[in-house]
Amino acid sequence: LNGDGLRVVLWVAGMQPSLQRLSESDTWDPEGGVLFDESAKQEILAVGQTYIEGITFSGGDPLHEKNVDEVTAFAREIKEKYPKKNIWLYTGYLW
Repeated sequence: LNGDGLRVVLWVAGMQPSLQRLSESDTWDPEGGVLFDESAKQEILAVGQTYIEGITFSGGDPLHEKNVDEVTAFAREIKEKYPKKNIWLYTGYLW
């Protein structure tokens, strides 16, 4: 389950060795996966559809040092465009 309701999910690559027990090994390499380009970004922005509850960032670790800046900027962009959409983020860190 990637969150409540119908959601858009962005899976990222990259996972600190100490957290690797939390996800599938194919998400550990920060250089793995598919390039997140403008076309992919526009597809993810389908989160604006009325029937979509929000977006979930998962992976690997969205807060991995190779991801944190882009994920944070993209989450802010989504929140500015769609303030009523919720954002879930799965990471191995405790809050």
